[in-house]
Amino acid sequence: MVPLDPSKKPRNSFHWATCIPASCSPADLKVALDAALQPLRQRHEVQLSVDVDEKLCTVAQRMPLSTADIAVLTVILLVFGVVVAASFFDMAIYRQRPAGDERPLTRGQEILMAFSACTNLEKLNKPDPTDDLGILHGLRLFSMVFIILGHRCLFSYGGPFFNPEFLEERYRKIEDMFLLNGTLLVDTFFVLSGFLTCFGILLEIHKRKTLNVPMLYLYRWMRLTPVYMMVVAFYATLFSKVDSGPLWKARVGLEQERCVQNWWTNLLYVNNYVNADQLCMFQSWYIACDMHYFLLAPLIVIPLYKNPKLGLALLAGVTSLSIVIPFAVTYVGEYSGVLRVYMSLLEDPPSNEDYYAVYIKSHNRAAPYFIGMAAAYLYGILKLSDIKIPKGVMWGCSLAATVVGLTSMFGAWVFYIPGREYFAGENAAYASLHRVGWALTVAWVVLGGCTTRFGVLQPLLQLNAFLPLSRLTYCAFLTHGAVQLYTLATLRQPEFMSFPKLFWMASGDITISFIVALFVHLFFEAPLGAIQKMLLRKKPANRPRNENAPAAVHMADAPPPPPVASTPPPPETSTPPSPRETTPEIPDNPDEQQSSV
Repeated sequence: MVPLDPSKKPRNSFHWATCIPASCSPADLKVALDAALQPLRQRHEVQLSVDVDEKLCTVAQRMPLSTADIAVLTVILLVFGVVVAASFFDMAIYRQRPAGDERPLTRGQEILMAFSACTNLEKLNKPDPTDDLGILHGLRLFSMVFIILGHRCLFSYGGPFFNPEFLEERYRKIEDMFLLNGTLLVDTFFVLSGFLTCFGILLEIHKRKTLNVPMLYLYRWMRLTPVYMMVVAFYATLFSKVDSGPLWKARVGLEQERCVQNWWTNLLYVNNYVNADQLCMFQSWYIACDMHYFLLAPLIVIPLYKNPKLGLALLAGVTSLSIVIPFAVTYVGEYSGVLRVYMSLLEDPPSNEDYYAVYIKSHNRAAPYFIGMAAAYLYGILKLSDIKIPKGVMWGCSLAATVVGLTSMFGAWVFYIPGREYFAGENAAYASLHRVGWALTVAWVVLGGCTTRFGVLQPLLQLNAFLPLSRLTYCAFLTHGAVQLYTLATLRQPEFMSFPKLFWMASGDITISFIVALFVHLFFEAPLGAIQKMLLRKKPANRPRNENAPAAVHMADAPPPPPVASTPPPPETSTPPSPRETTPEIPDNPDEQQSSV
């Protein structure tokens, strides 16, 4: 019988693979299996049913390329050719000019140079002019690494493996909440995104005394969308042609169907509301949420700058509302206080009601973003006043933040206790407050690390080696799901799960994901970002020989490089914190200063 405990994997279902002639259909196999099992039914008086899913049938033949496949492949090959040509022009011609030749590049040469892999690699590794917000690089990279680890657990536990009791035991152990409640790590990115968005817009308003909000929205959409839609196009076309296996059609084929039908929801950033149970790219809900919050951010930050009392009231109001809404949704809908990652959910998260109706909705995930915005405003005040937090306060707040963060993370254990009575108020309170607790912890790490600093922890989070990797996290976020889906869909036999095995597979996921991310960045993200800046700037800039502008790599699941800024002298009027007058030139587009997750 099917167990009543949802943490248990049913033992009454067997998956049996058989090799048959290609001329036989799934219906033929079902008839044959029914006939073969009939004597067993009669002899032992058991009920046996046979289901042959056509998606689990694989034929050894090459799948023809469709028109869409050819179009996407053509784009990739053309871009590859342009990158090779641009890199050759950069290294063999442009950088070999005589020392006195300072003629500016033509617009066509500028566009060509935007595709130079050599120049874009240099930008990727270029240090920030200031390390005021350098701690964000480490936070972003480590969060991305742990998210990939969590998604490895999702794919492995949601696939075939020999020992389901390994995971069933995990649900009983409080120490395993680090993985089972690891969805909190996503809120780290929301905090960083809100922090950098608010701070970047404040910088822009202080510099120009105004803000072109429609242009800001356009720039944001243009900055994120091309590389995002290129990955979606790969999912919808070529991905299904890469390999094969018993699970290939059921996993990769299903993902392709969803992307073919719903790519437009990703394009419009409404995929976490429209056809959310058929989500294309299971992790893409995060990009939609962040875009929604970004649309609200200027409406809060502009009053925050011009009328701090009104701005703070607005920020407090939307933050309070973002706490109340998930409470109400959970209480009224009688949902669990935490997304319980049972094996039934892991097999296909987008089809699970708790996932598509609660977990991925923007109105349920907004609190960490607004807490990040509040942290940015407080950071500006501290920098403006040149306030250093006393060591005693640092230790006390760090201890409190640790307790709050650990409570938020490991408190989910009570919702995994089998047979425990459901209390609507308890679940609703945890649903609304545990993300707030985690966000406050992350916000304190950012504030403490960017002002007084954390001693031994600071050099680790600001390690120079992390800088290029942290700038690749957007592309890694977009591509790591395909890497992990590929390993699952090509399985020929079940895995035997253990923690060393999971960490070994996650290490491979991390390595391959960042290698793929590097190519996506060099082929699409960096060139298109450079061209976009050329199109939107007011005056064409004369590029001197061998000059490399600071990189502004943006991400949709993790914030981009921190803004290059410090603190200004107090302005004549009452305004929020802004950069010093000696701060390096702020880019024409404020989105370069903040997160695009």
